Amino acid sequence: MTKKTSILKALYKLHLITPRGLFRLAGCFIKEGVTLMAVLRFASRYYPDCCAIVSEGERLTYKQLYDYALQVTDVLYSEYHFRPHDHVGILCRNHSASVALFTALSRLGVNIRLLNSDMGSEKMEASLQKWHLNAIVYDEELQQRCLPAEIPCESITIESVCEKVQRGLVGEVKRPRIIRGGQISVFTGGSSGKYKEASRKTGVLQFLPPFLALLKDICIQNYQSVYLSLPFYHGFGLGTLVISMAMGKKICLARRFKEESALEMIAKEQVEVMPTVPAMLARIWQTEGSEEKMKSVQCVISGGDRLSKKLLDTTREKLGDVLFNLYGTSEAGFFMMATPKDLSSKAEVTLGRPITGVECEVRDKDGNGVGTLWVRSKWAMIGQQNKWQSTGDRVRCDEGGYFFHESAGKMVVCGGENVYPENVEQVIAQYPEVVNTKVYPVADETFGFVLKAQVELAKDSHLTTDELKAWLKPKLARAEMPHEIVFQKIEILSTGKRGVG
Repeated sequence: MTKKTSILKALYKLHLITPRGLFRLAGCFIKEGVTLMAVLRFASRYYPDCCAIVSEGERLTYKQLYDYALQVTDVLYSEYHFRPHDHVGILCRNHSASVALFTALSRLGVNIRLLNSDMGSEKMEASLQKWHLNAIVYDEELQQRCLPAEIPCESITIESVCEKVQRGLVGEVKRPRIIRGGQISVFTGGSSGKYKEASRKTGVLQFLPPFLALLKDICIQNYQSVYLSLPFYHGFGLGTLVISMAMGKKICLARRFKEESALEMIAKEQVEVMPTVPAMLARIWQTEGSEEKMKSVQCVISGGDRLSKKLLDTTREKLGDVLFNLYGTSEAGFFMMATPKDLSSKAEVTLGRPITGVECEVRDKDGNGVGTLWVRSKWAMIGQQNKWQSTGDRVRCDEGGYFFHESAGKMVVCGGENVYPENVEQVIAQYPEVVNTKVYPVADETFGFVLKAQVELAKDSHLTTDELKAWLKPKLARAEMPHEIVFQKIEILSTGKRGVG
């Protein structure tokens, strides 16, 4: 069976190219516009009684989720007077109400800004002053930590919206006719604290190549359940939610990642697909009983950070060849993939090859063929579609067209030497008792900058600083050796990326 035939078969199975399916899909777009609500309406027609959301003990079918989202739409339109082209910020965790909220706002043609829950109140206050939002809708639990005392726009709790829905105070509402939903913006750079906005229009055709890649290479259509703790404001998390809804999958949501509760849900719901980031996966394997509770998982999709050879080998040993390595940026979107076959055939961890519809180049190569990765794609953020943009990452490409990550391009000069902290992280991470590590520069009067390393050790490890430095000495250049090593548990941001303590 050719790849083209297998994709057509997958699309047929998902009702996306059957005569009835095409007719219903067109009807959904006519009724709801090109919005997330149209996706949910389509799913409710084909999978009405299938479980859509599992969240905090609550279970909603696709029919129930669609009806709930329409009720939220009516409340937002009639009670809070949201209108097309308004700019609304969303600050929330992953739960059923936030899914209904995104869908409702898209249906109203609102421009949505997904706010980062790792952003402190001071940074949030400065951002809100700059963005000129019409309103912000937020989870009550995030108010004290993330929001300033005085919010410069209308502020609404998700809980108050849900209460109005439950009380049934809104009668029949004539919703506005929408051709296309508003823009959806996410913010990058949470681990550095320097946030950049990446916006996309609500569309269909521009996202077909990434969707087809998931069908062809991951065969995502063959699985029934997904575990999602990656936050919706992260491009990886939002993409997983929308694609899973379009295919009628059971989506198991978690407000935040905690390895013990994640394993309990995965085992209880027999989750088959787990989108994750390396730091989360490493924590999973350090948790007692994880191998038994992960038995149902048939597909692990790693993205958002660099995958180490040690973590790849551990996952393969415990689950078999189920790990896919995805690469992309918030600005350019997902554009490169390595399958389990690709990963097992290479001595080093590969980023894979570009998916169909993407062009990649390595520019400004050094003598070893290592240079900066540039990408051009149709589904990049607004203003960057079909334009070359630098990812900032240092990579090389072999004769087979496979790309390999050399560093994140964040160079620092230590004592006159160019040093890449991420390269040092990768070396430290190979020590058997190391679970996670974060290396970053600190100012020094003598050398300008030196490196400091935070290292998280496995349980019951008795490794000392001197022992680790002795192990590192033959593997690192003098300027790369951390001047200070601190053993401590490393903070994982809600995106799964590592924070600096």
